[in-house]
Amino acid sequence: MVKTTHGKVHGKMIELDEDLGVPEGQEVEVQVRVLPSAPPLSEGLAKVYEILGRRHSSGYTDTAERHNEHQP
Repeated sequence: MVKTTHGKVHGKMIELDEDLGVPEGQEVEVQVRVLPSAPPLSEGLAKVYEILGRRHSSGYTDTAERHNEHQP
């Protein structure tokens, strides 16, 4: 079996993003390729993402059902 997955290094351990389906204690061979880190966000873009990440509750529970209500 050959499978590609991603993970993060924590000391001598690698935390994988998904379960490989390999039995506990199974011996495996690992090849590591370091991925480039994402460039830092500009201050303005970071603020935009922070605002978009907020949840908003208007108090109206049927907003999704009524989104086309005033369309011709």
